[in-house]
Amino acid sequence: MEIAKSRIQSIDALRGLIMIIMALDHIRDYFHFDAFLHDPLDLRFSPYPLFLTRWITNFCAPTFIFLTGLSAYLYGLKHTQNQLSNFLLTRGLWLIFLELTVVYFGWFFGTSGYHPLLMVIWAIGISMVFLALVSRLPYMFILIIGLCIVFLHNLLDGVHFTKGTIGDDFWILLHERGGIQITDNFKIGVLYPVLPYLGLICFGFAFGKVFSPQMENAKRKRILLVTGISCIALFVVLRFPNLYGDAAHWEHQMPSRYDFASFINTTKYPVSLLFALMTLGPSILFLYFFNDIRNWFTNILVTIGKVPMFYYIVHLYLLHLVAALTESSTTINGMGLPLKSHFHLGGVYLIWISIVLALYFPCKWYGKYKSAHPEKWWLSYL
Repeated sequence: MEIAKSRIQSIDALRGLIMIIMALDHIRDYFHFDAFLHDPLDLRFSPYPLFLTRWITNFCAPTFIFLTGLSAYLYGLKHTQNQLSNFLLTRGLWLIFLELTVVYFGWFFGTSGYHPLLMVIWAIGISMVFLALVSRLPYMFILIIGLCIVFLHNLLDGVHFTKGTIGDDFWILLHERGGIQITDNFKIGVLYPVLPYLGLICFGFAFGKVFSPQMENAKRKRILLVTGISCIALFVVLRFPNLYGDAAHWEHQMPSRYDFASFINTTKYPVSLLFALMTLGPSILFLYFFNDIRNWFTNILVTIGKVPMFYYIVHLYLLHLVAALTESSTTINGMGLPLKSHFHLGGVYLIWISIVLALYFPCKWYGKYKSAHPEKWWLSYL
């Protein structure tokens, strides 16, 4: 998401890191030998390396949506309220369109009919549409809305509606992962219920004030450090006694070395309070530690972080094409995926590194082209 002519490198670097980590999860889906046979976060089946490979990618969706809100605030500093709202609305609707078309085809290559899935791009898009409306409210209202949704939505975990009713369909979109039956032969799958993301994008928008030009660097770093540590500390305080914030409680494991894995294995669908604290805390600390760092590593992250949508679409088609050319395909729920892979985890990591390196150069080219042609407004949509 473009925010201004002068970009903040630590934000782009964190966004780039998130995109790189995200690719690891998708590559595991396509190439690991037991992908889709069981949940890699299920401690009954997964060894630690596989569990951590899947767990680390939990940072991607909540952090990206938080950064989307933060970037929207910075965009608003240089534009009118109407321009900000229009930007969020048009980009949000565009992302939803991409989810249902370009992204969907990238995942499944249209092998067996059209079975729409509302995944992370949908969640980002609808969150931007929501923020387009909310951003017109006073700053403190936006902050309170964001915090209330993030901290209180788990109180609704026990709310359910009769299956097949309008209330249930609406609740699936907001808070309960599932499917919406449109006709006997047409169903929309909702993998990313959006309610917690609406809170995260509002919180990110309010947090953008920390990066305003008026904020002194020392004060900014202090806020980042305190906020990041506080999120992690609150996660531990709530999680250890299974007090509040996640329907899936942690339990002592046999063998006991899996206790830590159970402790950090929080609920992603929908994002629980503890999941948000667990992921945002370290992400905010990243912004603190990389606030003043400039080196070859951050340059790579920034290059990718400047063009996240371009990276997302290209990586999806590239890894699916490689998988389709190297492995035989099968189907899940009528949708084609190359699943019969024979790669173990080491091979998955080698493929991941190779894919990211291959993507770096087109991202670098596209980033330069985009910067050199600000008059081409349509470039901001990719």
